[in-house]
Amino acid sequence: MNLETALFNTRNVIRLRHLSHSTEENYLQWLRRYGRFVSEQCAPEQKPEHKMEMFLTQLARQDVSASTQNQAFCALLFFYREVLKMQLGKVDSLRAKKPVHLRYAPERTEVLAMLRNVKDEADYPTALIVKLIYGCGLRVSEPLNLRVKDVLLAESKLVICGAKGGKDRFVPIPCSLTGELKAQLAYAKSVAEKDRIAGLPVKLPGLLATKYPHWQFSPKWAFLFPAHRACEFRGLVCRWRVHEANVQRAVRKAARPLGLDITPHHLRHAYATHCLNAGQNPRAIQQAMGHSQLETTMGYLHAEAMSVRSPLELVAA
Repeated sequence: MNLETALFNTRNVIRLRHLSHSTEENYLQWLRRYGRFVSEQCAPEQKPEHKMEMFLTQLARQDVSASTQNQAFCALLFFYREVLKMQLGKVDSLRAKKPVHLRYAPERTEVLAMLRNVKDEADYPTALIVKLIYGCGLRVSEPLNLRVKDVLLAESKLVICGAKGGKDRFVPIPCSLTGELKAQLAYAKSVAEKDRIAGLPVKLPGLLATKYPHWQFSPKWAFLFPAHRACEFRGLVCRWRVHEANVQRAVRKAARPLGLDITPHHLRHAYATHCLNAGQNPRAIQQAMGHSQLETTMGYLHAEAMSVRSPLELVAA
């Protein structure tokens, strides 16, 4: 099987499984890299396990992170097992070790200073998006994927659909953002009405457009933060939403003049840390953040280590 055929078949299987667009892009780029590696450095008679071992070992020697190497490993496993229907033996490669890092969370004063400094980027309401990330503990893609139907102002909550692991959850809306969200809803509906008149559909998840074609023009399914222009998405010309790069750029521009190294994901860390330090219920925070395990949420709280009294203080006493 040549590389283009392998990519085509893999893409079809990914879409049949309804995996995310980011998963599709990541798996395909690893398959391209693996295909080039095999053609240049592997003999045709070598077993797939041996080829994978060589490829993953090369990545480890290039000092890639453990998560990057694991992503490559998962992509190749998917290709062999799900696309080629091939059962692999043991893959004994040099694997990068995943270090245990403490989650960095900027101080509350730093976050507030950055929020005051953040501006809208490329005429998108990125300031509002950044406030939602910190105010609700969201991943950077989660506010961008919001639809009009997901904003329940009367109930003061957002519905986060199809988040990491395909899980849905509710998060409360900060009262201070109600007015801005109301204005953004009005704008999103006006864009949806113009698109309906022009016959431009909104991109729906999965195969909903096939099952319910009229939903493509429903204002309820319109993105809360629509892109300025139509785009081609998997062969369909449609309305998509604001790209993550705009949010990341807005945070970077706001943080650097203040001497801060903050990314959008640091704001999610800050949400968890600041809520835990304020004494809020860890299980409630776990549900709000969409963590599967309470231990993940409690990883933001280092109370046990901080409770140790230094022997130097005992001497001084």
